[in-house]
Amino acid sequence: MASSSPQGRIAGGEDATLGQLPYQASLAIGGSYNCGAVIIAERFALTALTCVCSAGKDTPWPPQLFIVSAGTVDLYNGGQRIRVEEIIVNPNYNELKTGIALLRLSEPLIFNMDVGPLPLATENPAVGSYVDISGWGRTKESDTEMYRTLQVGLAIVEAERECLEASDAPVNDQVLCLGHQRRQGICAGDIGGPAVYRDTLVGLGAEVLGECGSMLPERFISIAANYEWIQLQME
Repeated sequence: MASSSPQGRIAGGEDATLGQLPYQASLAIGGSYNCGAVIIAERFALTALTCVCSAGKDTPWPPQLFIVSAGTVDLYNGGQRIRVEEIIVNPNYNELKTGIALLRLSEPLIFNMDVGPLPLATENPAVGSYVDISGWGRTKESDTEMYRTLQVGLAIVEAERECLEASDAPVNDQVLCLGHQRRQGICAGDIGGPAVYRDTLVGLGAEVLGECGSMLPERFISIAANYEWIQLQME
């Protein structure tokens, strides 16, 4: 996540503590961590479509290449690590960048103080609402590695026009537009990670507009727009 401080942390954010974000997961492909994910049930996690496919395509790589890790704030140690059994893509996306993927795990997570599911929002929070964002993504544009300690920060819901004005993307009712202070916000590696409002999952990181930490907002995938599809797949 983007930062200006010399410690390389989210400006205004902080290191997460174990158990603070029990729903937060990381996603690795071929042993290399590349994205965030969110635990929503013992055998299910959500992430962004772009985290499981080649650029410009919506056909996922083989699920057995992916591992979901949960229950730790250290990207490389601790927690539960479970291989993905199936990747289910919602075909009803408006854009590849705002598509969503449901990960079925090969075995159930063991829920405890450090690992637990996050309820799904059925509507987007109002403009002006503050939401929590989190991830192990890079802390500044020039970083080449994921950040080892889970970071948590704040963002604010903005009108969709703020994201439209900052990009050439089309109008998209599957997008949640989140703004932030300068040198805050998500960065590479935070895609697929959570935006949380009142203890419900409202969004997944989808696209950084401009450089990490700029004054431009970020686009998140709206969970409300995908709610019915997610519920149907989990039945």
